[in-house]
Amino acid sequence: MLLMAVSLPALATHGAWSAAAAGPQLNVGRQTYAAPPLRPAAPIPPEAVLRGISWRISLLSPPPARLDIKLCSVTACIALDRLAGQKAAPLPFSPGEALRFVYAVNTPGQLTPPVRIVTNQITINYHWANRSDR
Repeated sequence: MLLMAVSLPALATHGAWSAAAAGPQLNVGRQTYAAPPLRPAAPIPPEAVLRGISWRISLLSPPPARLDIKLCSVTACIALDRLAGQKAAPLPFSPGEALRFVYAVNTPGQLTPPVRIVTNQITINYHWANRSDR
């Protein structure tokens, strides 16, 4: 009988966090409005790797033409092309970073009616190696 040493591969452990907050009211075009930061409620393992994000933004009224939306960390931003969606890695964020939505309407002057962001919601999916030899 032939015996083989078998090394168990590293197993991946998956995690996610979600957060939501009320957003700003946009009153004037060509100004930037930042929503409150969204962050995980518990610490994320330092070796965790971002797998993807999903988001949903709720407005009080239909979105105006030329509404620009970004999702930003302290060091990077990505453009979001719709009010709800998903993006897969690679992304310029780490899974434990605080993120905020940043809004602008690319038209001059007073916005009538104002754009009211009711809710910003984000879900962050991540994974990390869970080695069996620890």
